[in-house]
Amino acid sequence: MNDYTNPFVVAAAAPAARADFYRKTYMLVAASCAVFGLVLAGTLSMPAVVNPLTQLFFGGGALGWLLVLAAFWGISMLANRLAFGGASEGTQLAGLGIYIVAEALLFAPMLNVLMMQFGEATLSEIVAPAAVSTLLLAGGLTATVFMTKTDFSFLRAFVSIGFVVALGAIVLLTLFGGGIGTWFIIAMTVFISVAILYQTWVVKTQFRPDQHVGAALIIFAGVATLFWYLIMIFASRRE
Repeated sequence: MNDYTNPFVVAAAAPAARADFYRKTYMLVAASCAVFGLVLAGTLSMPAVVNPLTQLFFGGGALGWLLVLAAFWGISMLANRLAFGGASEGTQLAGLGIYIVAEALLFAPMLNVLMMQFGEATLSEIVAPAAVSTLLLAGGLTATVFMTKTDFSFLRAFVSIGFVVALGAIVLLTLFGGGIGTWFIIAMTVFISVAILYQTWVVKTQFRPDQHVGAALIIFAGVATLFWYLIMIFASRRE
């Protein structure tokens, strides 16, 4: 059955129910970004925490970094299971919270390395413009989905295959020390932007009205990933 005719999805719900779903979803996304920023800033302000994390992430070489990514992947799976498990809203919010904290702890060592490299300019010349660019780009992609009637289902294969290719490329570059070049970063930024476009369309057309927590998790994850690659773009301009 076509998702547009499914009586249980947001797209087929009454206007009031749709508006309530979108309000709850994007309020949670905004709250997630705020909590992420607070946890990240708090972690970076505590050398006793961020320095051991940095050593853990980068002290083990390529294998250590891959183990960190594998652990993050496992935590992400747990968070998604809680957020989409159909349990109480409190459990779903716990899943979202776990993902936010894990994302912040993943960012902290990487930003710590940039701060050691670029000093105070890291925040003003790398993080701040990356944050503004993320807001503008993610906002534009969201507006494209909600202000047009375009069916973005054709992007599904591209996003699915692209994810596997991107993951494989990251693993190979990490293992064989090829380094992540500027063109790869730009390609990943484009890919994540397309993924956000598709995922926003999925949230709009295929989610149930009671899945606002899971929707917020998906959108936040895309925005956070886009933020990281934009940070890398601005950092590469200073090297």
